[in-house]
Amino acid sequence: MSIKGKGIHVFFSAVVLFGAACGLLDRPEQKTVITVGSRNVTTDELKRDLKRMTFDLEIMGHEMQSLLDPLLDKLVDHYLILEFGRQEGIEISDWELENAVREIQRDYDEKDFQEILLRGFIDFEDWKQALREQLLLRKIVGKAAEEMEPVPFQEIKDYYDAHPGEFGRPAAVRFRQIVTGTKGEAEKALKRLNGGEDMEALIEEYVQAAGKEYGGEVDWVSKGDLDESVEKVIFTLPVGKVSNVVETPYGFHLFEVLDRRPEGVRSFPEAIPEIESKLHREKQEDFITQWVESLRAVIPVKVHREKLKELELG
Repeated sequence: MSIKGKGIHVFFSAVVLFGAACGLLDRPEQKTVITVGSRNVTTDELKRDLKRMTFDLEIMGHEMQSLLDPLLDKLVDHYLILEFGRQEGIEISDWELENAVREIQRDYDEKDFQEILLRGFIDFEDWKQALREQLLLRKIVGKAAEEMEPVPFQEIKDYYDAHPGEFGRPAAVRFRQIVTGTKGEAEKALKRLNGGEDMEALIEEYVQAAGKEYGGEVDWVSKGDLDESVEKVIFTLPVGKVSNVVETPYGFHLFEVLDRRPEGVRSFPEAIPEIESKLHREKQEDFITQWVESLRAVIPVKVHREKLKELELG
């Protein structure tokens, strides 16, 4: 399976929340078990939502009953956010949905994509509606989080001073390379370089002829980032010197180290983006928790406990 990060989490979230999306359509002939604002959640919808929330946790029916209260709290939060979005007129357009679908499908082979849907017994159109809801949740939460204050600079500096052990920097090198499919091709390239030809121009020639995987510049890498056969050369090669032909699992290489950085500690300016991102995530989690709690004060929530007793979980 080809998994490339962006979009993957959304795909699996949509699969998990598929049942929650099904719960958007109220069926008046069924008993309402939870009311959140103007939304009524029926017993069948709640059972489906609970199963989808826990489908990968292998929770048995009797265990589900003991976990019912914390699971209900999470579902109520889910419904509260959606109800707030409805009141504020926040929506996901068809264009946004189709664009997200295309982004996710690009990360999968068609066969893998269909296989995952089949494993979850999910119809493609139903999955799309679940994805719409997942995107809507993110959009609503993102809108609410706009009220957050930025992380103060002093907090970033205080964190850096208090956590010196987090900012160690291993030795690293920056290099460029030519990669060929045969040893003979690599030896010809080395002969041209020894004859005075420019490494950058020769790399460009190989890239133009065979694609970017056949050469180029590689930004800072530390030990452990690359294959051992590559690291053994680049961490011992003097700066500016071209290596002999090196065979690796990827082909035959010529390396040139452009710069070397000793082991040390990242400076405060270097660490700012990482610290700011970490503190922002933490503040956002606290903010969202408090914001959802505040929604309970303005959006009526009623859990019909007597009807919950009739709920058969399994």
